[in-house]
Order: sequence, then C-alpha cells, then structure tokens
Amino acid sequence: MFAMIADWHQSGKSKKAYCAENGINEATFYYWFSRSKEKGTSGGGFIAIDKAGRNSAVEVIYPNGVRIRVDSDLGLLSQLIRLY
Repeated sequence: MFAMIADWHQSGKSKKAYCAENGINEATFYYWFSRSKEKGTSGGGFIAIDKAGRNSAVEVIYPNGVRIRVDSDLGLLSQLIRLY
C-alpha cells in the first residue's frame, strides 16, 4: 500500500484520478493514505539510489520479513518495491 501512495505522489494526479486509472477503491486508497501519514512514510522514507553504482546489490526487506537481494537491475527493484 505504501508503494501505491508513493506512486500516486510521483504521478502528480489527484487521488480520485489515480484511483480510477489504477482500479483502486477510493475509500481504500484514503485509508492507505491516512495510514501512511501515521507511519510517517509519506515523506523522507526513501533513499537515493546512485545509478552509476550499478555493480552494487540492493536488498529489499518487506515488513513480513522476506528479504530479496537484487543485483544491478533497477527495473526489477522497482517492481519488487511495488509488490508490497
């Protein structure tokens, strides 16, 4: 849900337009949005990834404890982040 909030934020669209475009129930989205504010993840929860350092691996750790290590594929990394 937090990945969807981040995606909406980067899209520059209204919440209503984003929900309609992505098939998300508006009430659900607003719930997610309120939760993201409570957790403090709506801003500052991201880190910069240096694209020049493609030889280094990045590890994604989901809240349920699952860890996935990704070597130099930022597209795959983006997809994995959006899964949760």
